[in-house]
Amino acid sequence: MSQTMAQNARQNNHSNRLHRAFTLIELLVVIAIIALLAAILFPVFARARENARKSSCLNNLKQIGLGFQQYSQDYDGMTPGSSSTGGNASWPSLLMPYVKSEQIFACPSGTTSPAIRSDVMPASTRAYCGTTSNGDGSATAERKLNLGLSYGVNAITVTATSNFTTPGFTGTTSAPGANGPKCGYVTPGNTTTVGLADSDVEDPAGTIRAFDSMAGSVGATDCNHGNSIRAISAEDRTDRTLTDTASKVARRHFEGFNAMYGDGHVKYYVKWGTTKASDWTIQRDNPDGTPK
Repeated sequence: MSQTMAQNARQNNHSNRLHRAFTLIELLVVIAIIALLAAILFPVFARARENARKSSCLNNLKQIGLGFQQYSQDYDGMTPGSSSTGGNASWPSLLMPYVKSEQIFACPSGTTSPAIRSDVMPASTRAYCGTTSNGDGSATAERKLNLGLSYGVNAITVTATSNFTTPGFTGTTSAPGANGPKCGYVTPGNTTTVGLADSDVEDPAGTIRAFDSMAGSVGATDCNHGNSIRAISAEDRTDRTLTDTASKVARRHFEGFNAMYGDGHVKYYVKWGTTKASDWTIQRDNPDGTPK
């Protein structure tokens, strides 16, 4: 009898140990540990995801650079500006026969809803988008890019008026001064739509050609900005000024942006606002604007 009772007692104790619940303190400790791990790991995961997007964006620009080179080979060394003459076909539609992919024109970090970018330009009142919702702004009959566009090209013009404000870079076609007129990938004296011969680009390895772009307007409720995001036409549309213009170099990869140069190589600018005026001119310039 006593042996049976002892056996039952051992079984009850074993059963109690198996079914013993966590105390409130133990549960709180577990929750606190999980919250701490989440606080540590979530930013790491978010940064890793953005790094992957940044790399994908760099690859997009690399492919776009190859498209420009193939276009130039087919057109006797001529390269397009922001669009065909007259603006009917934007540069992405001109490159589409060579790149054969609409996806490469959309950055994976490009926003598709308008937002005022006071984080970039404190006085901004424009609602900007990082990816368009109406393709590249080409006329319907000429449009080959119907998905989003996230990139712009350097089409800073120079005519009788300079579109640079940095001292040493303000020469014009009628008053070139000591340093001569300065421009992006357009023929001096013409609009953004008139490209130029590759041989006229003095410093392709030192001049930004395409880049992360954004576009917007005051009170915008959509991202129909294809004809704005596709190009910049003045220095105040680069990352060098805090002016909120219709198109602007975007800051969407951490604190910086991606860029592609005239020779096809790509670069990540770690900090928005760190380019030099000479990074935007096809002329072979020193940082002070004097010829090299």
